[in-house]
Amino acid sequence: MKRKPKKKITEETALPAETVSYDSEFYGRLLEFTVSLAHKLQACGAETYRVEDTINRIIEAYGVKKVDAFVIPSAIMASLDPDDGPAITKIRRLNGGGTMLDGIEKYSALCRRICAEKPDMKTAERWLRETEASVCKYNAFIYYLASFLIGLGFGFFFGGSWLEAAAAGVCGTATGAVLAFSDRLHANAFFKSFLCSFILAFLANALAAVGFGKNADIATIGALMILVPGFLFTNSLRDVIYGDTMSGVNRLVQVLIIAVALVIGTSAAVYVARMIFPNLVNGLLPIDHPLWFQCVAGLIGTLGFGLMFNMHGHGIPFALLGSVISWLVCSLLMRAGVPEPACYLIAAAASSFYAEIMARIRKFPATSYLLCALVPLIPGAGIYYTTDYIRRGMTFEAYQKGLATAYIAGAMAIGVLLVSTGFRMWTVWKNHRRHKNEKRR
Repeated sequence: MKRKPKKKITEETALPAETVSYDSEFYGRLLEFTVSLAHKLQACGAETYRVEDTINRIIEAYGVKKVDAFVIPSAIMASLDPDDGPAITKIRRLNGGGTMLDGIEKYSALCRRICAEKPDMKTAERWLRETEASVCKYNAFIYYLASFLIGLGFGFFFGGSWLEAAAAGVCGTATGAVLAFSDRLHANAFFKSFLCSFILAFLANALAAVGFGKNADIATIGALMILVPGFLFTNSLRDVIYGDTMSGVNRLVQVLIIAVALVIGTSAAVYVARMIFPNLVNGLLPIDHPLWFQCVAGLIGTLGFGLMFNMHGHGIPFALLGSVISWLVCSLLMRAGVPEPACYLIAAAASSFYAEIMARIRKFPATSYLLCALVPLIPGAGIYYTTDYIRRGMTFEAYQKGLATAYIAGAMAIGVLLVSTGFRMWTVWKNHRRHKNEKRR
């Protein structure tokens, strides 16, 4: 009987794809989980490098060495390329977001737990759902109390009397209410900033006209701190300096949009108030409060921001202490005759150093401590007076004040980056040494 010739094995007759060791379902779930966690971190206001680092660390913890992550404020793009199969890519867009410090802390803790224990995907997904359910958010009463405390604290901080600080607190509460209402209607950043700045500036001038404080500027500045994009501006410069250019430019455009809205809103409010209250007096000199009083006022305003940003836990007093340290350093340097940008640079560096130390002691992200420590340094008054000069047509004065404000924000960004980069380099060096010692054993 004639035998059939054997088939020659070619690429067409090779084993079917399902017999290959490549586990597409596992890698797909791994990437989906990682991007979901990173997306929640980003929605809570985490920094660009933190979101990218989360993606890289989790995927590498599961043995995939080829990982690419690209993050901008509105989107996440991530891919993994395992050795035994094709690359997988996933894109996730962020619609909206805010600052949720409790979320940053808990999602960052989850990332560390995932990297340490490397659970199966089903367990990791359950942990993510449990973490999402555990993120705390204050109720409406605390939110409006936080708005009042921001206005009250910074009303004192910028040289207001008791009446002017109280007026700033009232304006801050009104600003918080308008912000909450605008968010429910999904209003864009320009409209929200314009509407809030108009209402708070008009209310501050109206209160001053009826005798509730004499300096409407102080009340306006105190409440305007809620809207001033100081954190956004500083973070944009940090991103640019650190190399995340696209993210930095994106944030910087948002800053410019908000700044234009604040200029238009406050200018229109003052114009309308002057028409209704022709005898209104502005431009009064602020009170020069003693340094200890400024620190207490800054701490009150910082507590308001901490509550508004949903900070929880026993770390709140330590975060508030950072605001006192930053303003003490800055004020003492200014009184010693050090140039203003250098004062803010050193104070921001001291704040970053304090935040990094506390983060390592308490095993929490440095973001919470850093944001609170930087609050008194935010150039809110500089931004307000820049807009006020623009409103009055004083172009040269507006240029000078705006440039000085930009110098301060840039100095703060550099101060934070110098310290945070130094700590990150030290961490990389320490990990490298540990791996080297493990190989020797």
